[in-house]
Amino acid sequence: MSQKRMFEAKCSDCGKSTTVPFEPTKGKPVYCRACFSKHRSNQPERSSVSTMFDMKNAWAIRGDKWQGRKEVHQSVFKR
Repeated sequence: MSQKRMFEAKCSDCGKSTTVPFEPTKGKPVYCRACFSKHRSNQPERSSVSTMFDMKNAWAIRGDKWQGRKEVHQSVFKR
């Protein structure tokens, strides 16, 4: 089993040295384990309802009077 390459970084919050399993990108924050946990707990919880588009139920979103998109195709006939 190969070990994941670790990269040295400086925490954007507390300034402590830390290692991360990805190469830090300039301009993006990097956090140590403690600060990462702090930031993660401040994020709103994800909804348990899936927001993905469900093709099977797409008709319910459109309603009964949906006519569909009318596409006009011009046919070109050569003689």
